[in-house]
Amino acid sequence: MTSFIICSTDKKKRVEFAKDFFEKKNIDRFDITLIQKEEDSKNLQTIGVQDVKKIQGKIFLKPLHSKEKAVIIEDADLLTIEAQNALLKALEEPPANTYIMLGAESSEKLLPTLLSRCQMIKLKTPIPFLSKEELEELTDFASNLNKMAIGDRLKKAEILAKNKDEAIIWIEKLILVLREQMLVNFSHKKNAAMEQLDNGTIRQLQSLHTLLKTTNVNPRFAIENTLLSLIPNS
Repeated sequence: MTSFIICSTDKKKRVEFAKDFFEKKNIDRFDITLIQKEEDSKNLQTIGVQDVKKIQGKIFLKPLHSKEKAVIIEDADLLTIEAQNALLKALEEPPANTYIMLGAESSEKLLPTLLSRCQMIKLKTPIPFLSKEELEELTDFASNLNKMAIGDRLKKAEILAKNKDEAIIWIEKLILVLREQMLVNFSHKKNAAMEQLDNGTIRQLQSLHTLLKTTNVNPRFAIENTLLSLIPNS
């Protein structure tokens, strides 16, 4: 199989792994093409069919210095359904001398037909370090979210939005705490408030995390919108 999907929430780690992976296959760096969204693209949330057509042009070029070449398509989880379908043929029947690797935070937004044509590589993501104070703050935040006033949610969004990078890390840690607490609740059936913070809540936070990392969306607007929507099921 010459088509791969590499999953990790750390984009830099994905890119470094992909380049190293192909260099070990004796592919010259000039024959490794990295395709990713422009960092200054405003509010880019999807990769469409026209983008895939441009990518396909790269895929069918001949190698320059090596017998084989590689095309790394980053931010693949931003591909629209139509774009994924347009990419299927290239993944199913790539040129004989070409490797294709898709980089994504997760495979959840990728079509089963696309996944079936690729070998999956999942990189371990380092667990963020949580101090005792952070663990207490995040656990308290999650436990009291169902009764948190709208004003308090907006205030939290205002504080987080002051530093986008720190907000992204805070969200990662909150997701970690929620996952761990869900396991505890599943085993012991404790803390009814936390039980209500189900997979839907985690998915919303993951979407917010992706939005902040991959677009130039207004951080305060995005965080406010998510925190206001995080109302546990009654």
